Amino acid sequence: MTFLQQTMLWGLFAVSIPVIIHLLNRRRFRTVEWGAMQFLLKATRESRGKKRLKHILILLMRSLAIAALIFAIARPLVGGFLGWGGGSVETVILILDRSSSMERSEKDIQLSKRTSVLERVTEAMAELGEARLVLIDSATGIAQEVPSPDVLPELSFTAPTDSAADIPGMLVSALDYIQEAKPGRSEIWVASDLQREDWALDDSRWDAFRANLDELDFNVKLRVLALNGRERNDFAIRVLSSRREAGEFVLDLELAREQDTGPTTKAVTISHLGARSATQVSFNGQSQRFQKRIPLEGAPGAGHGWVSIPDNANSRNNVSYYAYGKEAPVHAYLVTENATSSDALEALTKGLAPGFANQEVTVRQPSQAHQINFDSASLIVWKAPLPKPPVSNQLFEFVEKGGVTLFFPPEEDSDASFGGISWDPITQSPPDKFFIVDDWDHADGAFRDALGGAPLPLERIRAIKRRGLVGDFISLARWDDEEPLLARRVIGQGQVLFLSTLPDYTWSNFERTALHLVLLQRSFDDGNRRLGAGFFGVAGEDSAIPQGDEIRDRVDSYAEGDAGNVAYEAGVYRFGERTVAVNRPVGEDSIEMLTTAQLDAALLDTDYSLLEDKSSSSESFFSEAWRAFLIAMLLFLIIEALLCLQPKRVDTSTAPSPEPTS
Repeated sequence: MTFLQQTMLWGLFAVSIPVIIHLLNRRRFRTVEWGAMQFLLKATRESRGKKRLKHILILLMRSLAIAALIFAIARPLVGGFLGWGGGSVETVILILDRSSSMERSEKDIQLSKRTSVLERVTEAMAELGEARLVLIDSATGIAQEVPSPDVLPELSFTAPTDSAADIPGMLVSALDYIQEAKPGRSEIWVASDLQREDWALDDSRWDAFRANLDELDFNVKLRVLALNGRERNDFAIRVLSSRREAGEFVLDLELAREQDTGPTTKAVTISHLGARSATQVSFNGQSQRFQKRIPLEGAPGAGHGWVSIPDNANSRNNVSYYAYGKEAPVHAYLVTENATSSDALEALTKGLAPGFANQEVTVRQPSQAHQINFDSASLIVWKAPLPKPPVSNQLFEFVEKGGVTLFFPPEEDSDASFGGISWDPITQSPPDKFFIVDDWDHADGAFRDALGGAPLPLERIRAIKRRGLVGDFISLARWDDEEPLLARRVIGQGQVLFLSTLPDYTWSNFERTALHLVLLQRSFDDGNRRLGAGFFGVAGEDSAIPQGDEIRDRVDSYAEGDAGNVAYEAGVYRFGERTVAVNRPVGEDSIEMLTTAQLDAALLDTDYSLLEDKSSSSESFFSEAWRAFLIAMLLFLIIEALLCLQPKRVDTSTAPSPEPTS
């Protein structure tokens, strides 16, 4: 408990006054022995214990009444950030989560979590009096002293952003500030919605933070305000990818919501080069992927636009932006060993270039792999023993930069590995039996459900040959014996995929089901994002920052941004000759929240206090409790008065004598 008038607590010594008076009163009387005393003592011995207990209770009530009065005068604060700290605070370091998810508001209160916390911190600092406020916000990550808490909501570095938050990084920055500035008795206040992505539980900086906190020469109190209320079902729209196809511009879109409340319809508005159109999207479940095709006849070679939905719980995820340039061919490379059958080679070649005008495929032998133009490649399909240096190093760098590599099982055995994954020997199914697909990821990966929600017919896959996998990977599809059919590992900005069988009738019926075509084309699309990365950026990251002498200029028509905060806002920007669509990070749409157990693990042995604020009300972080102590004082005095009342004596002098019985 914290007291605003701590010097008044010296008055607690007054609690001893009733005891002193009691002891002095006992010394006022002298003991005089007289003859009949022994008879009176005998008559009152039985009630002496009750009287002593009564006197002790009276003394206790008087002492408690004085203590309650002193506490009330000292103005105690209970609850929230200041409720149970104790002692004065010289410096408050506020770690403010300004991420996109903090713009959420609940119920009918048009007050975001960020705005709510700023108002309440302002009130808290006013109660602390002369305490200094230092702010570390999630966008800049820089410790900045706030001249007056009253201007806190008006500062540019407390404004809303579309960027993410780096909670462990800000905590480390707070300790660095304390070690350098030596600001006296300090407290760190963390205001966050506890979105799991922002807390990065696996980050090694958590260990550094806990170790540095223990090494401080003085105690630093850590308080966490969890603004984790989710009383409204929030919707979000996102542009997954964009591409040009034969005179059309194709947008792959995703509409998502936090809670599945049954079938619903949402209005989606698309603004392309200033021309707006609207459509109704019906979906069931938590997300729905769909396409929008826009004719480009007569349109310039480059363009931009945005996609939006009506306002809901969080206005920052109601819009997503896109930009594109002139149409250019996309290229895939197919590396095959000599032992590759003609059927497998034909299936892979036609799957990579099925007739689309802008898709090209080049076939190379493993010995010619060094000739691959990795800078222009969207996808590399490797149907040969896994590469070794120096080709493996080139391929690894290609993946790190956003490329996609798809490995098919080779005919020849090899002890090589790539990305920590290697092939097992070929296995065949028992006679008259097949390897059958049992389960696959319907929401992620190359075998995800179609845009309309229909699942792919993977249950029709039958295989008689396959290769097992060894290493660290995620299974996106599994055979009925839990062995992987399709495995993935993310490396940097790209990914590597391993398919354990071939589109060859001597291996499986993949080619007959045409599912290999889906696998190849979706992998092609994923790889194309790398080449289109010049048109897309993420708010707050390097991809959304001008290069060299470029000047930032916002060109979209969705909304006017804050000039002092433009570096952290989504939108379409022109950087010199480049046009970049900047969007919020994918993690800001995540519905995964930090649990209390996970927070305890991250802040292990830090003696932190947690206030879970599940509403958006503007109540203060704390409340004064002096009224409660005054009421307690009155109750103590009433009890003391009741104990002091003497029992009513019965007058026996006028009582009639009992008549004798005959």
